Amino acid sequence: MVNFILANVRFLAFGFVVAFASSFGQTFYVSLFNQEIRTELNLSHGDFGALYSAATLISGFAVIWFGKQIDYMDLRLYSYLVILGLCIAALGMAFIPSGFPFLILPLFFLVRLCGQGLMSHISVTAMARYFHDNRGRAISIASLGLSLGEASLPLLTIWLLSWLNWREAWILNAGVLGLVLMPLVFMLLRGHSERDARMNEQIKSQALASGNDDLHKQWTRCDVLRDPSFYLMLPGLSTLAFIVTGIFFHQIHIVTGKGWSMAWFAGNFTIYAVMITISAVMAGSLVDRFGAVRLLVVHIPIFLIGLLFLGLSEHLYAATLFMSFIGISVGFGSTVTSAIWAEIYGTRHIGAIRAMAMSVSVLASALSPVLFGWLFDLGVSSEAVVMGCVVWCVFATLCLRGAQRQFLKRRVGK
Repeated sequence: MVNFILANVRFLAFGFVVAFASSFGQTFYVSLFNQEIRTELNLSHGDFGALYSAATLISGFAVIWFGKQIDYMDLRLYSYLVILGLCIAALGMAFIPSGFPFLILPLFFLVRLCGQGLMSHISVTAMARYFHDNRGRAISIASLGLSLGEASLPLLTIWLLSWLNWREAWILNAGVLGLVLMPLVFMLLRGHSERDARMNEQIKSQALASGNDDLHKQWTRCDVLRDPSFYLMLPGLSTLAFIVTGIFFHQIHIVTGKGWSMAWFAGNFTIYAVMITISAVMAGSLVDRFGAVRLLVVHIPIFLIGLLFLGLSEHLYAATLFMSFIGISVGFGSTVTSAIWAEIYGTRHIGAIRAMAMSVSVLASALSPVLFGWLFDLGVSSEAVVMGCVVWCVFATLCLRGAQRQFLKRRVGK
């Protein structure tokens, strides 16, 4: 591992810092400004949630088109444009007029598209495309950037807000993106033209050597849409995004219903981040050794165990066990599902394919807060909602198992 990192330190660092910068568009970061934005723009909880969900939904559709452009544009130019878009969004957040609160919708859209959507897309797609034998390790190392953001930015931002107002904080974000991240990306991607040329030559050599067999075929997005196994994967791909977002969005309702304090539950986010980091690194090594296909069904049963602790127990440490198991599942699952597309469908069109799959997760993360809230308003208990999620996890695991069997059959030529 150490030799691998030293041999590819600049490109791995690129994936890491871009993943870290995606934090500026993630829900955990934007929600830190919830109260200040609502107060100044005179928005209710419902207004704020509706605008945020709408922006996330629209970004989920938009990422399908914007995400595939990484297959046709130079990685450096694509990265600069996405960083510029996020920088503009940060400045827009800082200067939005108080008298026009609904202007927050296009700004949320740009923050979610460029941050959560495209910055994370760049990080994972670049690692999956340009690494073959060590693809799992590369993806897991790059993903640690987001883990660092989750662990550090909330505390750092809360400290900054004791010195700055929320508008000044977003100006600072824009400065970091434009004056620090963009030059850093330029430095880390020096020599990328040679890397890209080697990758394209490798794809051509494989195509000539293997003909048109499915194992080495470079699938297009249209080819993938005609593959029944892709649709079997969708329930599993959307499970973590849907359930984790729904639970975290309504965490106050769930936690108070359990009789826990928010301070106790929030403290367990550190354990969550640590588990993500450990499991992502382990998953990277396992992917390189066994392949992502063989590991496809592992993470959701682990997630299910965590849900059982949340749904069936009110013991204080059930929160710790819940956060531990879902952290393991998220870290393991994100690495495996990020690597699966290149392993199954090739790397030439991975940007378009991954963007399509990512849009499903984004849409799922936009729907769950609304659905969970509707169920809670109807008087359904949080325990019943969580146990319903357990049933869904069983269904999603069976679907992934079906897809896994089809992918393994292709490998042996059956």
